[in-house]
Amino acid sequence: MIRNQRIVLFLFLMSFFYPLRMIFDFHGRQRIIYILSALLAAFVFKFYGRQGFQKKSLFLWSLIPVIFLSVYVFVFAVFGAFDFGAVVYHLQSGMNGGHPDIRGTKVFYVALSLVGFLLSLLYLRSHDRRFHYVDVSLALAFIAANPIVWTAADFYLSPPDPTLTNFYAAPPMQLPEGAKKKNIIIIYAESEERTFADINRGAETFAEMSEVAASGIEVQGIRQLANTGWTMAGFVSSQCGVPLQPRGLFSENNFAHQSSFFGPINCLSDVLNANGYHTEFMNGGDSHFAGIATFVDGHKFAHRSGFDDYRGIAGDYRNVWGLYDDTLFEQAEKRIEILQKQDKPFAFSMATIGGHAPSGHVTRTCRQNLAQGELSEMQFAIKCTGYQIKTFLAFLKQKGLLENTIVAIQSDHLIMENEHSGELNSKPRMNYFSISGDGLEPAVIKREAAMFDVFPTLLQALGMELPGGRAGIGVSLFAKEPNLVETYGQDKLDGMLRRDWMLSRKLWGDASS
Repeated sequence: MIRNQRIVLFLFLMSFFYPLRMIFDFHGRQRIIYILSALLAAFVFKFYGRQGFQKKSLFLWSLIPVIFLSVYVFVFAVFGAFDFGAVVYHLQSGMNGGHPDIRGTKVFYVALSLVGFLLSLLYLRSHDRRFHYVDVSLALAFIAANPIVWTAADFYLSPPDPTLTNFYAAPPMQLPEGAKKKNIIIIYAESEERTFADINRGAETFAEMSEVAASGIEVQGIRQLANTGWTMAGFVSSQCGVPLQPRGLFSENNFAHQSSFFGPINCLSDVLNANGYHTEFMNGGDSHFAGIATFVDGHKFAHRSGFDDYRGIAGDYRNVWGLYDDTLFEQAEKRIEILQKQDKPFAFSMATIGGHAPSGHVTRTCRQNLAQGELSEMQFAIKCTGYQIKTFLAFLKQKGLLENTIVAIQSDHLIMENEHSGELNSKPRMNYFSISGDGLEPAVIKREAAMFDVFPTLLQALGMELPGGRAGIGVSLFAKEPNLVETYGQDKLDGMLRRDWMLSRKLWGDASS
């Protein structure tokens, strides 16, 4: 009997192995030490037996806390980080139309750890009364140690701090009198972070993006701040100058029934619409995913298109998200040709999908025209995105479609968990941003900044006069004034953003947050 208990105790200790290895990045020697320590503990532990037990109980105090903690472990395993703002946002906006690539092995290991923990603890508790106290102690420890709990508490229980709300500057709504109205094309390149240029084979991986950047102004140093780290957050922060603050976990206004998105503030499309611009948004996926349609329709975009609009053109050539990027860029070329013939300026935004983790979605155009060589599939997908963007811009230039036009290209966020995460995390990670066009001489700007600093930068590039270079909570990357990252530092500013429910209320226009 004691032998069986030692085996179960070893399995109980090993149920912690995968979560600890993943979160603390155990390497070979550390893994061996943990396994040997678990074996030693199971061998030397002295069992007391079942004295004092009245009856067996199937109830475990740690059941709910460990399941709750497993949610954190699962999200961390799949995405490489736990983002409270992203979780709250997607709880409200839903995942319809989204297709995260969840590796079966990770699901299996998380599930195995959970089941192994519960069954082994149930067995041990029924054979040694001390494990009843272990159960209660672990329940309390799991609640206290769960990042979901203390992150939520930090947001909802923090005292009011008006710093960021007071810093917010509404964008001016009119261009200076007599200003020449320039067109603008904005490309959101999925996960195309600048850090890929700095890892092994980075020069080859990022060659096309570096070439594109060299034709205009590249900004190096745009960090990923809290609530800017997923696709919709990157899009909104660069278009509105604010992070995508959670609306409030207990808000009843689910996106399925919501008619406005950041209704109280004006974003890029609102400003340009007030100046006679035609505004469009195009992506290759479901336009309703993550509240995209609600945002676009609510901020005066005249036209939006997504996979459903091009389903017949794509046929069977599609990925799990929708269109491959070569099909998307072909449609973008057609739209811009049409827009250039109109008698009004335009702002055309589009979002790619090719760089999506964990291994990307390489187009057949890239497979036909590029040699993968020793690049991983993920690196090849990043290179492919650069190739598609470079080819797209070359087409527009050859057709004369870039006259009087600003082109801004940016990664929507840093890439999620993938085979290069270790290398990327060893470098100072940064998003990609470059901007080119009339009046913008090639240059490299190196400064610490955030995605919401892109919004005033775009306004200034279009000729808008901004006092202090400010719009939203961003400061133009062209301005001499310090931005919030430079003022507070990334770590402190991250903490301010995660706790700032006052800014959330301002952006959403309600008291539900």
